[in-house]
Amino acid sequence: AVCLNVFGQSTTLSTGVGPISITSGYFNNDTRLDLAVVNNASNNVGVFLGNGDGTFQNQVTYVAGRQPFQIITSDLNRDNITDLITVDFGDNLVNVLFGIGNGSFKNGTAYNTGSASTSVASGDFNNDNRQDLAITLTSGNVSILLGNEDGSFQNQILYPTGTGPFSAISGNFNNDSNLDLAFVSFVNNNVAVLFGNGRGSFSFQTTYSTDSGPDSVVSSDFNNDGKIDLAVISFTNNTIIVLLGEGNGNFQRKITYSTGQGPFQIKAGDLNNDGNIDLAVSNSQSNNIGVFLGNGDGTFRNQQTYTIGSGPSGLVLGDFNTDGKLDLAVNSYDANSTTIFLNLCP
Repeated sequence: AVCLNVFGQSTTLSTGVGPISITSGYFNNDTRLDLAVVNNASNNVGVFLGNGDGTFQNQVTYVAGRQPFQIITSDLNRDNITDLITVDFGDNLVNVLFGIGNGSFKNGTAYNTGSASTSVASGDFNNDNRQDLAITLTSGNVSILLGNEDGSFQNQILYPTGTGPFSAISGNFNNDSNLDLAFVSFVNNNVAVLFGNGRGSFSFQTTYSTDSGPDSVVSSDFNNDGKIDLAVISFTNNTIIVLLGEGNGNFQRKITYSTGQGPFQIKAGDLNNDGNIDLAVSNSQSNNIGVFLGNGDGTFRNQQTYTIGSGPSGLVLGDFNTDGKLDLAVNSYDANSTTIFLNLCP
């Protein structure tokens, strides 16, 4: 039987003020997943080292720029230690925290993109085995920072995107072994794909219309055909739109699903261990998490909800209690906390 009730008991961690984005990784080289949160109103990063049982140590904070908006993990200087990258809405900076390996971090160089940043994605865009960054900017551009051996970056290259790019992700959308980019436009009501040429530059974007106010996109294979698909949430319309990939960089708009109020971020993973990809959404105005279990053919069951604090924002999936199943961590922006939901499925 398919496990339908995925998440059970939850524990809550105290963050800084206004936790908005969250990521996970192995920060101190053990086998226990750790968490990092950006606190938008206290202008810092909170690191929570995992105990491996679904609980975490208290946060240790690192200074970030003004109004940090998103955080991701990568290994920028190729030392096999996880680094953290944050982008700021308030001071146009990209900040790097280099991992030391014991769970602590040291400040790297900050890079000025010239405009407020709304998201960041990492990937090797020029096939030199170094991690590069793509940053969406309120100026209506994507900034590409190509990485150097030591974790520093070359001068940015700007690609015009149209108004309000948001929620950048990287992936190989046309099966040519070069990484591409996808992001949404909150203003133009579309999702855009920029195709990489493997040398660090990108060709013109293809856009697909979405519902009103898209604010997050995720990629995975929803119908088990080996081709990457996209799912986009629309903050204004309270919907998910699933776009099935044809494998050549084209996508077909498929089915729309209703979320809660004000969906903020979407993540994909196999939550109930049935081999099919599922979706999880933070509904910022309904104060819950919506889980959409995948049927394996590109369709999903209707939303199941799990109540959470106040103003759920960023979320991340990961195995936080080391039992081989995906758990969920979600920030409560208004409650200054992070809630951990453990997976109940067999």
